[in-house]
Amino acid sequence: MKKLIVLLLIVAATGFSGCEKWLDVNKNPNDATRATPDLILPGVLKVWAEDMDPLKTTFGAWMGYWAHAGGWSGWYTTKKYEITSSFMSLYGYYTGPLTDSRFVRVNSGDNVVYPAITDVVDAWYYSHLVDAYGDVPYTEACQPDLTLTPKYDDDKKIYLDLIARLTNAVNVFYNKVNAPDASTNAIYAFKNSVDIVFGGNFDNWRKLANTLKLRLVMRMTEDTTVAALKSLMDNTADKGFLTSDALINPGYTVSSGKTNPVWNTFGKSYSNVIQSANTQYTLNRYMHQKLALTADPRLTALWFAPASAPSGNLVSIKFGTDGDLVVQPNTTVAANYHWVLICSDAGVDPATKTKTGTLGAVEGTVAFLKSESYFLQAEALARGILDPAVVGTNVNTAFRNGITASLDACKVPAADKATYLGTVADITGDPLATKIRKIIEEKWIANYFLNHFESWCDYRRTGYPDPVGLGPDYEMLSYYPGGIIRRQIPRLFPYPQGDYDLNKANTQAAITKQGVPFTTNAYPFDARVFWDKAPVVK
Repeated sequence: MKKLIVLLLIVAATGFSGCEKWLDVNKNPNDATRATPDLILPGVLKVWAEDMDPLKTTFGAWMGYWAHAGGWSGWYTTKKYEITSSFMSLYGYYTGPLTDSRFVRVNSGDNVVYPAITDVVDAWYYSHLVDAYGDVPYTEACQPDLTLTPKYDDDKKIYLDLIARLTNAVNVFYNKVNAPDASTNAIYAFKNSVDIVFGGNFDNWRKLANTLKLRLVMRMTEDTTVAALKSLMDNTADKGFLTSDALINPGYTVSSGKTNPVWNTFGKSYSNVIQSANTQYTLNRYMHQKLALTADPRLTALWFAPASAPSGNLVSIKFGTDGDLVVQPNTTVAANYHWVLICSDAGVDPATKTKTGTLGAVEGTVAFLKSESYFLQAEALARGILDPAVVGTNVNTAFRNGITASLDACKVPAADKATYLGTVADITGDPLATKIRKIIEEKWIANYFLNHFESWCDYRRTGYPDPVGLGPDYEMLSYYPGGIIRRQIPRLFPYPQGDYDLNKANTQAAITKQGVPFTTNAYPFDARVFWDKAPVVK
């Protein structure tokens, strides 16, 4: 009997999709008499949108964006860097979107378009799993008919396969638009209404796939030679990259359960009530100082000083503390001031707003930022992975385009934008190391609120932004007074306890491969994904 119970638990954990809904649609992908790729794909894309920035609050704190406002309990494990097997898990990807994505792929027959879209979705999910854990189940994942204990694949081999799949997707999307028989050949047939990302615009799908491919290639800059990385990009370098934000919108409305989920968490409820997360996560002193030093207009575009703040100035907190605030320009005050996070027009009270920046109750969720597209191109051009003659731009233009895209996303007024851009020096003649630092630091600002996970990855890969470079009073590292596990931002997550219990032999093999004790004070800090080569900054 005990064996039967365990078997049923394994099946439940690995074989079935969660009860994800596409607004009012509730289709069971395991019901063979009803489920089709057309019915399941919108749900896959909707869940993808809602998973866009995993662990937003954790990485918001670790990467110097957010601190914890006084008056709120919790956050202790995040502040202490106390990362255990029960801390957080991304393994829900397997039982939800990746299982559904596989259903779409294997039930598409000879059609090539639906599987190509799942190649993009899978590349996003599996790359995040690799980035967070290293080796993970891949070739045997989401196949309970094959095995209930999937093996763990090598992290770099997974990346290379995902890049190959994205290359295929780029070519499929290109042919969907340009092949002579694209409108008549059944392999290219597609129902545009199920595409809640681009509405059937496959030029945009091509650019998204190619930009995601570039992200994965650039992850490997410290592990793989420039020549090898250039070879990976050469076959699609002329296929274009995103020049606009990729947004996912299944039809959000201002009603219960149907508003943009990010807005519903960090903005207002459908009934116009400001949510607690709007005031719980507050300005980190590191970000405050970083932007204040360059008079960056995004500081006051992203943050609103409440009436209680002295002279209307912004205040900020050291991550890990509930007090010791600083008022621009860096005068310590005793009171614990609160303020409200906004991503919107500069100086507008969020209590009166229905929309902030690119976010709102009915606006789409960001799948990929055009600013990231430009910064990826800038870094690839700087390193010689992309050829300016092929992509039609140069390192400095791509760099400035990324900054401009970020300023526009933050609704920075035109005059302030022009002033700031006037202070940005041409990076063409800078040494490579200086180019990389400037690109990653601007990318870090652009990622704020919308992609904290990406900033964590860039930091582990390049060491930027420097967590201690602003001085001892403005560090990215935790100041938690109760003591921290180690004075270091964690590099990797331990495998979830549930997977260790149900798939022990394979999980243990992956742990053993790391060669690091599987303990709270060692594994999260010393274990590394294959592309993480940056030195530890303490």
